[in-house]
Formats: sequence, structure tokens, C-alpha cells
Amino acid sequence: MRSSLADLKCPLYKTGGIVNTKKINKFEIGIWIAIISITVLLVCAYYFTSKSGEYVQVKIDGKVTSKYSLKENGTYPIIGSGENILVIDEGEAYIKEANCPDKLCVKQGRIKRVGQSLICLPNKVVVEVVEANQDSESGVDAIVK
Repeated sequence: MRSSLADLKCPLYKTGGIVNTKKINKFEIGIWIAIISITVLLVCAYYFTSKSGEYVQVKIDGKVTSKYSLKENGTYPIIGSGENILVIDEGEAYIKEANCPDKLCVKQGRIKRVGQSLICLPNKVVVEVVEANQDSESGVDAIVK
């Protein structure tokens, strides 16, 4: 005994393909507005409270090799396991060229705020923005066994 499609209890057939017809209520709209507002607030707080750095510190294989002022424009070669070209222009630093295979360090963009960094893993290079009074070897370092 066969039944026609109209006799089947299929919600897709009877509703024309629309299964979920639930409307969003005011409470859900309020939740979404709160989430978006908090996100915007946190991004703005980070942007307006983070300090612009004074120097960029270059580490090759974990050792500080040089420190350059962000106030002085210039182009600096960084030679470690490979070669990177660091450019400082108008208070921002970026890697212009690198001989690493993936070139991710070149695509990371410009940095100027304290704590931001450019990292080239194949060449073992880290360029980090630091404050003027920050010692090159400061920070917490620990070995856990």
C-alpha cells in the first residue's frame, strides 16, 4: 500500500522547505547587542590604553642582538639563519624582505605598540616593540621541570 507525497508527515513538503519558523525575541536581540557592545568596548580599550613603543628590539635565536629607535627612519639588515630586512618608517616597523620560504613575517604588517612583535620562525628572528626604560633582558623567565 503506497501513499502519496501529500499524505506523508514530512515538514519539508508541507512548509515548502522552511523548517524553522521561530522568530527572534527581544531577549535574544538584547543578548546580541550586549555581546557586540562588549566586544567593541574591549577593542577600543586596548587601542586607546596601549602605549606606543620607543624602540624595537631584535632577537636572533633568542638572544638580543640590536635595538633601534622607532623615531629614526631607516632600513636595517638582520642576518641570522637567513636574512630579513627591517624597515622603520614614521614610528612603525615592518619586515620588507626575507629569504624564508613562506614569507609570513613580511605579511604580518606594521607594529608600533608595546608588546607587538614580528616573528620569522625559519630565520629564528623576533622583532618586538619595547618601552624606552625596558631592559633588553627583563621579564619573567622560568624553567619548569
